[in-house]
This record gives sequence, C-alpha cells and structure tokens, in this order.
Amino acid sequence: MGGLVLGERVRPIIYDREYLVRGLAEVERVAGVRAGAPFFEGLLAEGSYVSDSEPPCRAVVVMQELAPERAFAFAHALPAAYYEEGRPLDDPALIGEIAATHGVDAERFVAHWQSDEARAATQRAFMAARAAGIVSYPTLRYRRAERTITLVKGFMAPEEAVQVVRGLRAN
Repeated sequence: MGGLVLGERVRPIIYDREYLVRGLAEVERVAGVRAGAPFFEGLLAEGSYVSDSEPPCRAVVVMQELAPERAFAFAHALPAAYYEEGRPLDDPALIGEIAATHGVDAERFVAHWQSDEARAATQRAFMAARAAGIVSYPTLRYRRAERTITLVKGFMAPEEAVQVVRGLRAN
C-alpha cells in the first residue's frame, strides 16, 4: 500500500484541479476508463474535499486484516466510488457501506478503520512500500522464488502485462 497523496501533498482538491483533469483525460485515453460527472461536477468543482490517500489506504489495510480474500475487490471498489460516483473516501459511512457490500459488518469495519492500530498498520504499509521502491500507482511487481521484479510503474494494458509476465516465466 503506497499512498500517493500523503504528508505535504495532502490539501484541498481545488489545488490539484488542473492536474487531475489532465491526468484523468490521459487515463481515459490510454485505458478507456472515464471519471464520472459526479466527480467532476461534485468533488472537483466544489473543491473543498481534502485529498489524502491515508483513509482509503487504511480501509484496504483493514480489509486485508479482516477478510483478506475480499481485499482486492474491496480495493477496486474505492476508486470507483470516488471517480465514478464522486464520493469522498474519508467518509466513515461510505467506507462501512463498501465493506458491507464485500461481506464485512459495517460497524465492526468502521470501528477498526478509525482505530489507532489501523492507522499504525497503514503507516507500516506505507514504509514497506517505500522501502520496496514503490512510488507510483499502479505498480506491478512479480515474485518468482526469492526474486521480486518491478514490472510496471504506471499504466500498462493488461494484455501487455500478461505478455511481460509470460516472458519472465519462460526464462
């Protein structure tokens, strides 16, 4: 869990509006994924939402602890709620709602998400990611035996990533 917007980068979204508009246009161009009107006309247009990777990353860390088999699907639902639906990822009600749709009791999940233990575990995950050289999203790493290789920093079409992994496995 790397966390892109941390520390001094945490600030109201209005300050990153142009960067986000350009970046999301590039994501749409290369990946065909489009952010929804609720994001552009809601959170981004209003501008006061404080962009901070820690709360959604903490939610993923909590899901990894409580229901690790559901963590990937849960993590996938977070950016969908943010970019497609324009919902704030620091909202306990939203975090609980998404947890419940992935089979974890919302109250139990939110209580753990709001705990000092979850905050500390998230900071450890950030430090581990930095120590491993993960500084961008997405980052795809491949582990074979005792060797780990960073394959992708940033977007790569799934078909390309599969070909890269197949090439590594063939060697």
